[in-house]
Amino acid sequence: MPSQPAHRIAPLGGAAELERVRGASLMDGGSPLGAALGSVLIAWLILVMHSWRAAFAIAGIGTILCGMVAWRYIRNQPREHAGVNEAEALHIERAQALEHAKEAKDLSGRSIDFFRFRSVWLMFFGFMCCTTLYYGLFTWMPTYLHKVHGFDLQQMGNASFLIFMCGFVGEVVGGFIADKWLASGAAPNLVMRVMFGIAGVVATISVFCVAYATNPRMVVILLSATLFFLRWGGLYWSIPAMLATRNKVGALGGLLNFGGNLGGISVAWWVLRRAVWSTRRVQS
Repeated sequence: MPSQPAHRIAPLGGAAELERVRGASLMDGGSPLGAALGSVLIAWLILVMHSWRAAFAIAGIGTILCGMVAWRYIRNQPREHAGVNEAEALHIERAQALEHAKEAKDLSGRSIDFFRFRSVWLMFFGFMCCTTLYYGLFTWMPTYLHKVHGFDLQQMGNASFLIFMCGFVGEVVGGFIADKWLASGAAPNLVMRVMFGIAGVVATISVFCVAYATNPRMVVILLSATLFFLRWGGLYWSIPAMLATRNKVGALGGLLNFGGNLGGISVAWWVLRRAVWSTRRVQS
């Protein structure tokens, strides 16, 4: 998704440094929120219109309309927006000027130099692993709920709404906690390592327990817990602004986005391969 880096640069221009993680979390939180609302909406449209093609067409038209609204509403700088008053604009501009003054002045300016730093590589592979689990759930979960636990279309829509809504809430909560912790003077490395560590452990345990749960309600609860903590991975989108100067955040965000999509492609290919293998095994 080429638009992803642009989405993630938006909080950089419209938020102070100690408010940026929340901005990134809100922006990235649109993914699970859209999945939650879309699960119910698409399921309802299919049931009403008796056609998944018509449901997808309506969803596509709605997406185009949302893009047109965003085009008219979003501005490059807070001062250009009619809803921002003078005090808010000054608060953001002063914070950004202070941040700019702290930037190193003796940098090469070449994007290729990012690859010299361990933090960039760890950011890349960490986010790739995070999105591998997210897209894995996104791809596999509806089929699992239907085939293993007998959910019909309406039940799958309701369950998916609850699960992905928990992901949205978790991402916003994670961003709020991280910003408050950073504002208290904590080192960014400490904050990110602890947040990602907790998220990784809880999400792994929760999704592992799904394999042994037999009660459908418990399965939905475990998947909701998985998404709640897994979406703390949205904090990764605040890292490019911590590592790069303002004019290079887009390039580093593009690299992060590539890692995320690489994880999504890999897990989707694996799930499809397993599905084909299982089908052939049953037929033979």
